Amino acid sequence: MLIETLIMVRIVLSIINANIQNTIVGWIMNTSDIFVKPFEGITTNTIQIDRFTLSLTPLVALVFFMIAAFVLFELLKSFSRE
Repeated sequence: MLIETLIMVRIVLSIINANIQNTIVGWIMNTSDIFVKPFEGITTNTIQIDRFTLSLTPLVALVFFMIAAFVLFELLKSFSRE
């Protein structure tokens, strides 16, 4: 859940075009880059709608980690002793 939150914050910061030179923004971008980098090249880098540009790589990473978390949660739930 922490990974998904970090990637979501990265997406929001990209949408609002946050200054990467800011300490907090730079830390979030650098930390989330560890989880986003493996997904580069799967789709086109960005999509542009009017003047709005969105990077697709963090979205692909977010979907992957959400599916992985769901599968792991269901596996843990099925093996729990109830």
